[in-house]
Amino acid sequence: MSTSAPLPPHLPRWPLLGHLPRVRSDGMLRLMDESWRALGDVFSIDVGVHMVVVAHPEGIKRVLAGHAKNYVKGSTYDGVRRVIGNGVLALEGDAWKSRRTLMNPAFHRAALGKLTEAMAQTGQQAFDALLKRHGGPFTIDAHREMVKLTLDVVTVALFGRELLGSADISYEALGDALELVSEEGNNGLVLPRWVPTPGNRKFHRTMAEVESAIYRVIEAGRRRPPGDGTLLSMLIHSVDAETNRPLTDTELRDEIFTLFVAGHETTALTLTWLFTLLDGRPDVLAAMKEEVDRVLGTREPTFEDYPKLPYLRQVVDETLRLRGPVAMTARNVLADDEVLGHRVRAGAVVMPYFYGAHRHRDFWREPDRFDPTRFSPEASQGRHPWSYLPFSAGQRVCIGNTFSLVETVVLLAQLVRRFDLEVDASVREVQPVAQVTVRPDRPVRVRLVPRATLA
Repeated sequence: MSTSAPLPPHLPRWPLLGHLPRVRSDGMLRLMDESWRALGDVFSIDVGVHMVVVAHPEGIKRVLAGHAKNYVKGSTYDGVRRVIGNGVLALEGDAWKSRRTLMNPAFHRAALGKLTEAMAQTGQQAFDALLKRHGGPFTIDAHREMVKLTLDVVTVALFGRELLGSADISYEALGDALELVSEEGNNGLVLPRWVPTPGNRKFHRTMAEVESAIYRVIEAGRRRPPGDGTLLSMLIHSVDAETNRPLTDTELRDEIFTLFVAGHETTALTLTWLFTLLDGRPDVLAAMKEEVDRVLGTREPTFEDYPKLPYLRQVVDETLRLRGPVAMTARNVLADDEVLGHRVRAGAVVMPYFYGAHRHRDFWREPDRFDPTRFSPEASQGRHPWSYLPFSAGQRVCIGNTFSLVETVVLLAQLVRRFDLEVDASVREVQPVAQVTVRPDRPVRVRLVPRATLA
């Protein structure tokens, strides 16, 4: 497609270095937000590669749906592939379609019912252990505790309790792997893995630890009969519709690693950022407690309770709007195109900017305000379907989106049933840092006070 449209504008940049000094000093999210507010819904940044950022829902729709064949997960995902391999998140074309079809049944309603039991049992054990350990009120580093909890949840959902010993994977190791991928992308320079840099040595140690545990579990899982309700069992006993063969150990490794990454840190971050948004909002805390007490009483949540907790779901949705774990995604451009009146050249990287769409004043009233009621059925009517994209959209929408939402609501309900939450005022200083996911730049301190009504 030839176009005479103008190239996207950009903020002032350094010769050769582009915007890298700004990213180093201020972070990627701040640069993107300032560019968006100054330049509009399509702009460019240069951080070792030329990136075109799209913040308007219609522009994002063109990239992820309307002309999706022109925007692919090419070299921009090489860093991610170094860690998770060629799982469903990173595959392209027919290979992706085949793998997605194979994995879909694992996330159907019937499967989610069994998985929710695992979520609730794991949450119950974790929160009750905290109560037993501390007795009275205590303060937690929310991100650290939520990562531990959600890693346990995804491990049980993947492998079942019987294989937990084989799946001895530390959350520190998974976090290290994610950070290494992020550093590669942010630096714009990737040295070969055989170069003995400190980062490469750390990478090899981390991957050896995680992969060894995963392969042990795959071996143990193959010895078990099918139908135990775990994701591992479903994957082991699924057959590719085109090749008529099951997944190899390497393919299983890639999908398990993908599910680890997507299934624990994103939920942990959603809960962590939720705590920061509750600062100064006793009305939201009171409404959550009222709903949990009315629906659950003193019992644990089940999959059937999920639709009965609509306010908790609204709180989660509003958290994902303002502080979604994934602020943007990236696609390589195959051929020249035009997006919202701006030329996009072949070879560039286009970044749908979800954080911008989630704060776009054409689609959100008081967009910077935390207001869960904006996700009530009445307030949601007529909203642009591409203005809210916490799990991406189009064909490549996250396969585990419902799993993640159910997990977050279930764990939040269990937390609210047991504790009154007192958010430390220091959360007002917490800033988001965009790595592979959007993490807090410092600990999020939350005081948990056991509820007097707890039975």
